[in-house]
Order: sequence, then C-alpha cells, then structure tokens
Amino acid sequence: MTEIALLMEKPSTPVAMAQAADLSAHLPSLHTDRLTLRAPVLSDFDAYAQIACSARGEGLGGPFSRDDAWYDFASMVGTWLLRGHGIWSVEETATEQLLGFVVIGFEPGDQHHELGYMMLEDMEGRGYATEAAKAARTYAQNSLNIQVLDSYILPGNTKSIALAERLGATCVGDISYPEDDEPSLIYRHPNPAEA
Repeated sequence: MTEIALLMEKPSTPVAMAQAADLSAHLPSLHTDRLTLRAPVLSDFDAYAQIACSARGEGLGGPFSRDDAWYDFASMVGTWLLRGHGIWSVEETATEQLLGFVVIGFEPGDQHHELGYMMLEDMEGRGYATEAAKAARTYAQNSLNIQVLDSYILPGNTKSIALAERLGATCVGDISYPEDDEPSLIYRHPNPAEA
C-alpha cells in the first residue's frame, strides 16, 4: 500500500471522526426487505477498492490504483455535500455485511443523473444489486424529483446490462467519455411519473 493510501485511510482525531459520524447521520438511509443503504464510512473503502482496483473497475473508469480508487470513492462521498446525492454502502440488514454500493451520481460528461451499482464479486447472483438499485432509483425519482435517470454501461458489461434491463431500463444510445476506449451505452430508467 502506498504512503498516500495509508495516510488517507487512517482515521482522523476522535473529535473529527465524531463530526464525520454526525454528518453521516444526516444522509438518508434506505431500507428494503433484506438491505440497508447507508452513508459510507471510512472502513467501507477497502471493499470499494476491491472493486475499483480489479478488472471489474473498468466500468468506473478503472481499473484504478488504490490511490486513485481512494480519490474516486472520496469524490462520490463528497457529492452528498455538493449535489445532495451520492454513494450509499449496501449491507445486508440482518448481518450488517457490506455487499457493495449504489450511487446517484452526475459526473462530467453525463447527460443526466446516473444510477450506478457495483457489488462485491462474491455477492453477485443473489438479487442484492437489483433490490438496492430499485431502492436508490425510487428515492431519486420520488424524493429528489429526478425526472431522467440513466445508467452508463460499457458494451461488454453484460451483467450490468442485464441488471438495467431487469430494472426496466432501455438502451437509448451511447455516450463517449475521454478516458474510455469505447462509448458507453445509455440505459434510461422508466420514470413512474410518466407511466
């Protein structure tokens, strides 16, 4: 692990950590039958890095070094203060086991707000991502009044495409980002207000 990663992942002073906990308590928590979507905490970064630093991180713009994964994670957490939405850590309510992440994001180049999802590899295939993404989408549409919500997916990411389609999203075109070798597909989610 690099010196930067060690420094960034080290907890701050007790007073600062208490302030972080207080701020986190103001972020919305979402609950489904099996899951809790909650504010990320510092210890969640290791799971994020497992995803972002592997080949599975390609859909995030990676794979990243651990340092770059830290900055990506921190920027998604920071959008809660800047935009009023961001990344949730997804855990199984009964066990409090961290399963992955969902995000309502808006990055440079995006045409609309984005619904993103990423689960730890050994947590796939159990319906967790679908359940978490539905909860985040409902919150974005009903509580934040986001009218257009897209998922931007690389064409080879068949698992994310299948999930978007299970959620009722349809491919409406593609979008190019400078850091990607190929355009991402735009999957538009249905808006219940228009149904």
